[in-house]
Amino acid sequence: MPTTALKQLKAHPAQMRTTYDLDGLAALTLQVYERGLDQWQPIVASPNGEGYHIVSGHRRHMAQLFSFALRDWAKEHADTEISIEVVRTMIHTLVESLGTLEQVIASLLTKYGDEAVEFVTFEGGQKAQILALQAANYGSEQPDMLGVAHSFRQAVAAGATPEEIARNVGQHVQFVRNHLVLTEIPPELAQRIAAGDLPMSVATAVADVPEPKRTGLSIFILANEAGKLTAKTIKDCALTLKKWPGLQLPLMVKHQSQRNIARALVALWGQVVDAYPEDAYAAAAMLIYRHVHDEPWSNQEKLTLWFQALGGDTYFVDGRINWTAVVEYLITDVACDTCPIGQLPRQSLRSDLSQGQGGPLGMPCRVGQEASRCIHGLAPNDSFDVRVPWDWGQHPGVVSEGGDYRAKSYDDLLAAWQAQAAQELAEDEAASEVDEPKADEPSGDGPPTEAPTPTTKGQAQAETGGTAAPVAASAPEKPSSVVKQRAQIANFMKRHEQLSAHHPFATSCSRCRHWLDSSPTKDESVPHCAWAGRLRNVSFQVLTAAAQQAGATGSLLVPVCRQFAPSQPWHDLIPAHPEPPGVPRDWLKEQILCLVKEANRHSSDRNAFEFLTGRPMGANENYGSWFKEQFEAQGGDLSDAQLFTLFVWAHGEWQRARRRQFSLPVNGHGLQFVTVEERPWRMEENE
Repeated sequence: MPTTALKQLKAHPAQMRTTYDLDGLAALTLQVYERGLDQWQPIVASPNGEGYHIVSGHRRHMAQLFSFALRDWAKEHADTEISIEVVRTMIHTLVESLGTLEQVIASLLTKYGDEAVEFVTFEGGQKAQILALQAANYGSEQPDMLGVAHSFRQAVAAGATPEEIARNVGQHVQFVRNHLVLTEIPPELAQRIAAGDLPMSVATAVADVPEPKRTGLSIFILANEAGKLTAKTIKDCALTLKKWPGLQLPLMVKHQSQRNIARALVALWGQVVDAYPEDAYAAAAMLIYRHVHDEPWSNQEKLTLWFQALGGDTYFVDGRINWTAVVEYLITDVACDTCPIGQLPRQSLRSDLSQGQGGPLGMPCRVGQEASRCIHGLAPNDSFDVRVPWDWGQHPGVVSEGGDYRAKSYDDLLAAWQAQAAQELAEDEAASEVDEPKADEPSGDGPPTEAPTPTTKGQAQAETGGTAAPVAASAPEKPSSVVKQRAQIANFMKRHEQLSAHHPFATSCSRCRHWLDSSPTKDESVPHCAWAGRLRNVSFQVLTAAAQQAGATGSLLVPVCRQFAPSQPWHDLIPAHPEPPGVPRDWLKEQILCLVKEANRHSSDRNAFEFLTGRPMGANENYGSWFKEQFEAQGGDLSDAQLFTLFVWAHGEWQRARRRQFSLPVNGHGLQFVTVEERPWRMEENE
């Protein structure tokens, strides 16, 4: 049997074990120390040009080195009996001292590498070597998972098939394929799987995702503590990420600002994925996990998470989106110089586009601000679709669509603007006429044109030559209809927050499109509400617990303004039901539409869900189809739990239309109900 120096024997590149049981190695060391290497189980090695690669006998090679060290130690401690405890202590002490077993072996080779050892030369090519090594390692001590995976990959590289490897080690072929997958994912994730924190199926799911998505998904998984993500969650996320094409501009949007927000996000995504592809897809995996990866421009929660994940310190600052930077750097297709909105007359109206709001989220051109672009601007190739205020609804060129009023061309927008300007001018002239003195009244610039009316009893007697005729007291002037209307609006705006204004059915002014920053007229004492601009029919109500339940529900008083038009999308207004039954969405949608249709059929003076759809400012405009139109536009943004809440609410609206009393969910969640009734808003209450 040939011999060679121990240092000439190197670990094989396809070695399956990367970890070793030190106590088992101590037992083998003691055997080799006592009787040397067994002739029937020698080290088997294959020439590699500079020495030999061990095919079988890696542990025996290490045990031989430890036996030489044990021999020298025994010489220095002749009075100590060599036992297994002594050998274990020696090996553990060396590993603790030098850090790893590999470092200990390297150190021992420096001292004992020239010692001779017998071995058997392996006859066969690279593939045969690896298969023999794998067969030898499946003995009494099972090799570790990562070592097996590495060895299987080496065998495949040498030309072996998974079927050959499986037969050689006595395993199923799927066992081999699963381990091969471990070499196709990042080592850190493979280590977590090898440690048992995640099942092998996760490796298969991740490996099936192409790069750089694969590494990004692995980064996301590793960023979560072990046990937080289930295997099913990871596999679902991997499948979605594999198919996900990245952010792309939508073909259809609800309004122009949504189109521009989509432009900004697509541009931001492109910048990040080009510069840091793996980090970009790690963020995408997180967003997929949270179910906010699709159409983030359609929902404020999605939008915030996207900018938080990708915006860095430029586009997400102090916990909020930096819209100034977003508009300036990410919406470069839009420019005020080419935007048709900028061609409108510069005169600002009391009811104007963007309600007189400037800055990046408003329309600077409508408030006299200088800017290069804004979130509402149109790019040269954009289809013309501009939302206008609700009180423009009756102007020529304005159409109702999806719960908004819109102008579909510049000519229509200009016509609507001119009509609004003319209306405001007429209102101002009418107000001026009221303030001017009548022709027969003193002007204040000269003497009165008629004798003054007697103001005392003596004056009256002197002028009539005797007994004074009784002077009738002048009746107080009755307030006009518009004054009464504005008083109602002001009273509701003042008092409604003192009631149950946080109930989902409550109509809070702060969440209404008609709420204005200033008066709709030149008179700042007029309530800051678009409905107060001129005489219109207004209606206010209170939902209160029916008499038989008043004591059980406390002071439930839900304020309702029939003019309310929500400024938020349905996704932000409808709470998620805590216990949705999991019925099909299509069935729920069908039932909701059926209940709303029946409710509208039984009620002649109101439509169902006015607090979600709003109602037109023009008395002659039919809005019976508004719920269906808005449901089609916004229903897809609702979660299953929110859709079930809407289903519960629809039953209440159906009851509301058929009888005086109906069931109202307490706090809107749909688990507890109270019977309520509508009553008119009384201005004198709680004053």
